This record gives sequence, C-alpha cells and structure tokens, in this order.
Amino acid sequence: MIRISTRVAAVLLGTLLVWAGLSFQSSLAQAPASGTVALTGARVIDGTGAAPLEGATIVISDGRIQAVGTGASVTIPAGATRVDMAGKTIVPGLINAHGHLQADMSNRPARDKLVGQLRMYSDYGITTVQVLGIPLDVVGDTVKLRDESLPGKAAPDRARVLVAAASLRNLKTADEARDWANKYADMKVDIIKMHITGGPMDMTPEVYGALIDQAHKRGLRSAAHLFYLRDAKGLLEKGIDVIAHSIRDQPVDAATIAAIKARDVEYIPTLTRDIATFVYESTPPYFTDPFFTRHVPNSYYRDEMAKLKDPANQEKIRKDQAAQSIKPALAQGRKNLKTLSDAGVTIALGTDTGTNEGQWQGYFEHIELEEMVKSGLTPMQALVAATSGAARAAKVEQQLGSIARGKQADLLVLNANPLSDIRNTRQIHSVWIGGRRLTTAD
Repeated sequence: MIRISTRVAAVLLGTLLVWAGLSFQSSLAQAPASGTVALTGARVIDGTGAAPLEGATIVISDGRIQAVGTGASVTIPAGATRVDMAGKTIVPGLINAHGHLQADMSNRPARDKLVGQLRMYSDYGITTVQVLGIPLDVVGDTVKLRDESLPGKAAPDRARVLVAAASLRNLKTADEARDWANKYADMKVDIIKMHITGGPMDMTPEVYGALIDQAHKRGLRSAAHLFYLRDAKGLLEKGIDVIAHSIRDQPVDAATIAAIKARDVEYIPTLTRDIATFVYESTPPYFTDPFFTRHVPNSYYRDEMAKLKDPANQEKIRKDQAAQSIKPALAQGRKNLKTLSDAGVTIALGTDTGTNEGQWQGYFEHIELEEMVKSGLTPMQALVAATSGAARAAKVEQQLGSIARGKQADLLVLNANPLSDIRNTRQIHSVWIGGRRLTTAD
C-alpha cells in the first residue's frame, strides 16, 4: 500500500533515507535522539483532554520530553536545536490498540514483512501498535521487534509494537485454557487474546474464566473479540481486561456499564472493521484520496485494491447476507460507543487493520477517528481515545500516549488543527518517535 510517488521521492531524496527493497518507500529516523531539541511556537494537544497550549515549547532530550509549556515556564537549554513549529499542532503519536501484522502475504523473510508493516503504520503517524493476534510462527520475531522498540533502547525507525499471539478459541477444558495461558506467557507476549463469537464452538464461561485467571497469575492482561452483549457480561464477570470490538447486537445496559467502569476495562470500538465488511459493495471515495493513493502503486495492497474495485466482487458483497447484516450492527455499535463514552468508560482507538481484506494499515486509523466523531464523540474525545486511551488499553500509559515531562517523545506534528476538523490528522507535517523525526509528508 505504501510507495511515495516519484515526484515526491525526488524532492525528499536529499533529506530522507529510503528503505530499499520493500514494497513502499518511507523515511528512516533523522533527527538525533541524543541531542536536545526544542520544538517551539506550536499548539500542543497533550492527549489527556486538557485544553490545548498555544505557542508552546516542547524540549526533548535522550528520547524523552524534558519540558512542555508556554512562555517563561519552559527554559530552552543552551545549545539546543530549535525547530520552529509556529502554525503547527502537535499531538502525541497515535496508538492503535487493536492492530495486526498479517497484511503482507509475500514470500519475503518474516522480519522484513513485519518491519515493513510497522513502517507503514508510522508513516501515517501511528507510532505504537498493539497486535491483538499474530500467527505462532512469527511471535518470536515480533517479540524481538517489541524488545528493540522498548523505551530506553535506540529510538526505532518504525512503530513500536506490543504482542498477542494467535487468538485462542474452541478450548474445551479449564486445564487446556491454563496450559495455553502458560505457553503464551512463556513466549513473552504482552497480552492474551480470545475469540468469543456467540457460536456453539465458543469456550464456556468456566473455560475462558480459567484462561483469564491464569493470564492474570502470569502477569498478563486479556482481551476478547466479541459481538454480543450477553458474552460481554460473562467475560466481565470473569475479569476480562479489554473489550476488543464493539457490542453490536443491542444497547448496553446500566449493569454492563457499571461492570466496565468498576473493572476499569478499556473499550475498543473498531468501527472501520465493520465498515470494511460491506463498503466494497461499491468503490469507496477514499480510493481517490491522495493521502491513501500515494502508497498504493507496487505495494502488497495493489492486487487487493484491484479486486475490491472489480464489479463482480462488488456485486457479490451486495448479495452477501452476512456482509449486509453488519450495517445495522454498526449502527448499534455507534450508539453503544456514544453511550459508553458519555458514561466515562475509557475508549481506545483500534481498527483491526493488518488482517482481512480492505483494512488498510495506517490509513484506516484516521478513518476510525472520523467515524468516532460521526458517532457523536467530539474531536478531542476521539484524539484522547487515539492517544492516552489507547495507551491504557496497551498498558503503556506510563511511557506513551500523552505529552508530559518524562514521557517518550513520540509525536505527530500536523499542519492544521484537528479540533477544528478531525480529518486534519491527515495533514501530517512530521512524525517523531523517541525524539527522532521519521517522516516529512509535506
């Protein structure tokens, strides 16, 4: 999906390191993380929901934010490199709390495919991805990439990653569930994912309760793929930590809202996951959006896009009852998102990108923000969901997800104010991870 056009590549060639041999070209880390950098004169939206700071300065050293504020409240150290950000808006790097790394189905080495997808995310300003399910044969490679991107290491030239192994389903006994929890813990994953779909092959509450309990004993959180309110109730009773998709069959009730809040469970609506189920019944308008199409030629999404534009395939989707049934489910999911947000539940941005057809890594995270606002959230609430809310869902809020002293300097610099129009998150000026500037997308 990602290849910068020839014209743009020529403009950037003198300043960007081009990642050769991959399905797209993206800049690698530029600004040194060891020196002190001061970003000056920007509007800063810190990711907590607090009012923006106007004309603010962010001081970065050793990959971390040393100071943030306005006027005399911030002292810029002597010798610091000053970067004028007047007219720009700086937000925390966006976090996808529910992504995947299975989009590249080529025969290239596993690490190359994984790194390529993480660079795709970062090119769109997604600086951290929590992968909620990945094939067992690449868990080890993904864990290595996770460890390389941990705070305190050299700033990565790609999105940071957190790992869940393949989603567990169809387990029959509590002992089997505990065994799998132990296997995954021994693989050094960050979280355990399970599938509860409302079907006859689902784990029983006794079994998934044992899975959740053993995960907790091994110091791991658990996340659930679900659809039905009744399953959410059962999972909450057993101690689930993250609801990884919308509840879409009926309105959430007061008891469920209370249980989510009492257990401090994060809720990931993944609206674009549902949209991708039926949107290709015709050619979506974003297929001509330059923010999307700049990365299509010669990428591993090219053939997929061609298929989705095929009239025969579109007719098949129009006639698919399962695909069409998602439309009312999405409407209910939107209502539940608004209800839960109004009730004070922690909402976290997630998209399910990187798996299934037409779920575009990096691009769909921006569509998800827009869809959250269409569902009734304010632009500020959507930004909080994509930053500090998603950081909580990934359990990295002590290091990432907000702009504050001591946090990692993972930043997204925008040419326009997303509080005026959430679609302005697509007006990317630059992306910074660990104090290093990765991309200039002007």
